Amino acid sequence: MRGDRIMQAGIIALALGMICAGIAISPLFIANLILPSYWWGLSMLTVIGLGLILLGLRSSAKTRSKAMRDKP
Repeated sequence: MRGDRIMQAGIIALALGMICAGIAISPLFIANLILPSYWWGLSMLTVIGLGLILLGLRSSAKTRSKAMRDKP
């Protein structure tokens, strides 16, 4: 189903965003580590992934609801 593919893409984006967020906050724990600021932007993939997951859930729910209405 279409919603499942959207959710899978969201899970991948969420996982990548969490990894980037972990890298972005690593200078707080490792002394003398300086990272470029784009890591903070990459960590926003977490929000995009979460949004895709919610969009996929909504799409799947609409599809299932429509299938139940059309069922005789």
